Order: sequence, then structure tokens, then C-alpha cells
Amino acid sequence: MNDESPSGVDKRPDAVPAGGTVAPQWLTPTPETPPPPATGDTPPIPRDGGFAHSQGFARNYVPPPSHAPPPGYPPVAPGAAGYVHPGYGAPQAYAPPPGYAAAPPGYPPYGTPGAYAPPIHVNPPTRLTYDGKVGELYLVYLRSLLLTLVTLGVYRFWGRTRVRRYLWSHFQAFGDRFEYRGRGIELFLGFLAGLGFLMMIAGALLGLLWLFARESLLQEVDADDVTTWLLLLAGYPLLAVGRYAGLRYKLTRTRWRGIRSGLDGSAWKFGGISVGLGLVNGMSGQLMTPVLDVILARYRLQNLTFGTVKFGFAGQAGDIYGRFIGFYFLNILAWIVLIGIVAAAVGGLSGVIDRLGGWETLSEKITHPTPLVIVIMFLVILVIYSLIGVVILPLRCWYQAYLLRYLISRTWFGRMQFVSGVTTGQMWGFIVLNWIILVFTLGVGWPWVLHRTARLIADQLWIYGEIDAPAVAQALGQGPAIGEGLLDLFDTGIV
Repeated sequence: MNDESPSGVDKRPDAVPAGGTVAPQWLTPTPETPPPPATGDTPPIPRDGGFAHSQGFARNYVPPPSHAPPPGYPPVAPGAAGYVHPGYGAPQAYAPPPGYAAAPPGYPPYGTPGAYAPPIHVNPPTRLTYDGKVGELYLVYLRSLLLTLVTLGVYRFWGRTRVRRYLWSHFQAFGDRFEYRGRGIELFLGFLAGLGFLMMIAGALLGLLWLFARESLLQEVDADDVTTWLLLLAGYPLLAVGRYAGLRYKLTRTRWRGIRSGLDGSAWKFGGISVGLGLVNGMSGQLMTPVLDVILARYRLQNLTFGTVKFGFAGQAGDIYGRFIGFYFLNILAWIVLIGIVAAAVGGLSGVIDRLGGWETLSEKITHPTPLVIVIMFLVILVIYSLIGVVILPLRCWYQAYLLRYLISRTWFGRMQFVSGVTTGQMWGFIVLNWIILVFTLGVGWPWVLHRTARLIADQLWIYGEIDAPAVAQALGQGPAIGEGLLDLFDTGIV
């Protein structure tokens, strides 16, 4: 099953000359100007955030086609007349907004701003490209599924690696493809390590209960139930730890133009923040959700690296609270409407249930179902999920699409800014159709879901600016030696 290629050091000969500043040829952006977007495919404009906001531009500044400077830019030396653009008035003294540091070394990228320089985004934006085929992905998936069944589940780690290699290799950015260099044996060893760690935690907790509460607790509750609850209690905080560690593993096994990405920070710290804020959010009736979302996103994104350069994030919870409060109360109203519809439906069916023998007879049929009862139960569940999809899900998609656009627009890397144009309708259609595919194919439609997810990412992620090639160097080290461990144990990753 060792069908992996070794993950060695990139051996391309075109390295940076000693003492020079020339970027390697393989890291230099292609000189061709990207073609303009097709009609009806206009890229979203970065508004109110992202890199430009973090560097002190006006909060709602949108670069116009003429590349006019924002108010107060460039800073004017004392006694200088300065540049005046029609419609912007006299230049003002420049200062970063409250809470933002001054411009980093080397910024702005056009030299000392003694005269007006164009904004950062002078070139047309570009997008990721995904050219995978759902038929090819199905061949990879079905082969892995067959070998997983033959090996009683052992091959699933190697199968997941094959699927990732296919997906990564069919993504392109600036004309170059991504690489995935993870190995199945790493995922397998990580799973064993995570399982052993979880059992050790549960055993320690069970031992403490046996020492201090065996006469009261274990005499009233079955030991198997106690063990199950201990695994659940230990697994809840470890799930957040596993998600961060799993993301770190995938990033350290991802390369683009020979440069490895990575994720700094502590998985345990991320897990502590997630669990602590999650409990506070629960006690507040979910009103702390924007704070939780932004803090967790900031910890992930500010520790995300490509080579030796880190990403940046400038999001604030206060920016999204207005939209969240609207969603919060509309969501409560939607649940009230849904419960009213279900109650009316149950009341209307009460006569039918009485003719069938009452609720006791119905409970007996549910606990000992016939094929007809199973079909009826499936249809009832389908109707309930359909009501949720029509009444509840559009509101959630409205907020989630906004949150996704916000978090992406507040993220930057060097001189690059990211923007998403995903809409509520696209989010709703994406979630609903994926659910329908998985339910009606009994899970066999998973490759189709992965393919649709990859296409959505490629279609709705726009990149403004270009990578600052001389500033990026290969990161030291190879990342974690074993795979996702706890994340693979809980089996929560999409791929």
C-alpha cells in the first residue's frame, strides 16, 4: 500500500544568488497580463477591509478606474503644495485609523510618497483555477473505497491521500499548480496516536471516578455508560485541538512553486480558546457568536504562513454585529414559524393516529418497524428537513455568506488581497444540493460533493495584487511527522 512518492526537498536549480535580491524564476509571476473577466463575470471590488484597510487607507475606499488617491493620501510634507485630485479636496495629514499600526517597512511599494503613486490594485484580479473532472475523481474514490472494504478499513488513510493529491494537483494559481505531499502512513500513525491518547485520557478519568465516587456513581450507572460519557466529555475539547492540528498537517504538506505553507501557533491554545469562548457563548444565548468567529479566524489566519511570510487579518467583531443581530432575531422568528407549522401538522394528523390505534400503537410500530413504516419515517424526516431548508436555512446562508465574504476581505498576504463574491443563493444551493446528493446516493455521491466544493472555491475567490517573490523563502523544517490524529479519529474533515 506504500504508493507514496517521497517528500524530499525541492531540488530546482534556479535559486536566489548569494547576496542578490532577484527572485527565483519559479517564484516570479508570469509576465503575461491576465485576460479581462468575461461579460457577466465581473470580479467583486475589495470594500471596507483587507490589505488596503490594514495599511491605513480610508475605511470605505474603493479604487476607482482612474486610480485616484483616497482622501488624505499621500501624506504631504510640511509646506509642500501636494497633489490635489478633482473631487478629493486639499490633501490632509495622514494617520492610520485607530487600532492599526503604521505602515510596515517597505510600504508603500512605490517608494517614498512624495508624489502620488497608483493604488496597489493596478492589475486586473485573478482567480484560482480548478480543472478537475468529476469522472476522474470518481475513479480515484471508487478504487480507494474498494481497497478500504477489502482491507477492513485500513486503506482509508491511503485512499484519502490519493483523493487529496488529485484535488490539490488540479488547483492552479498564477499559472502554477499546487502539490500535496502527505502520505497515507502518516495519517495511519496519526490515527493510532490520537486513539491511544483519547483512551489514556478516558482511562485516567475513569480511574479517578473509581477512586473517589465508585460507591455512589458506579453503583447507580452502568460502567459502559460511564465510559461512553467520559469519552464524549474528553472528546469535545479535543475536537477543536484536532481540527487545528489537522489543518496544520494539511498545510505543511501543501506546496506551490516549491514553497511549503504552514500553520504556527499552538493547537492546545486554539482548543482552549474555542472551548472557553464556546461555553461563554452558550451561556449568553449565542450572542457572543461574532466574537467567537472573529477570534478563532484571527488565530488561524495570523498563524498561517507561506514560506517565511505570514498572512495578516484585520477583522473586528464589531463590524459584523449589526448583521448578526438581525440574523439572530429573524432566526428565532423562523423557528417559531417552523414549530407552528409542525404543531399544526401533528394536530391535523391526530385523528388519523387515533384511527390507527393511538400513540401507543404508533410507538410500537416505530420500535418494531415494517418496510412500510420505514418508508413513512423516511418521508417524514425528509419533509422536516425540507421545511428547515425552506424556512431556516436561507437565513443561515444569508449570514454565513456575509461572514465568509467579510473574513476573506479582511485577510491579506504581503501585497495581495483576497475577495469573495459568494451570494446567499449560491450558499443555499450549494448546501441543499450537497445534502440531496449525499442522502439519495447513500454517501456514494461524496466525490461529486468534493468536486462541487472545489469549483465553488475556484469560482468565488478573487486575488488582487501579486506575490512579492523576493520576500518569500522556503520555511525550515518539515512540519509534524504524523498525520491528523484526533481529527481523523473523529472523522470530521471534508477531505
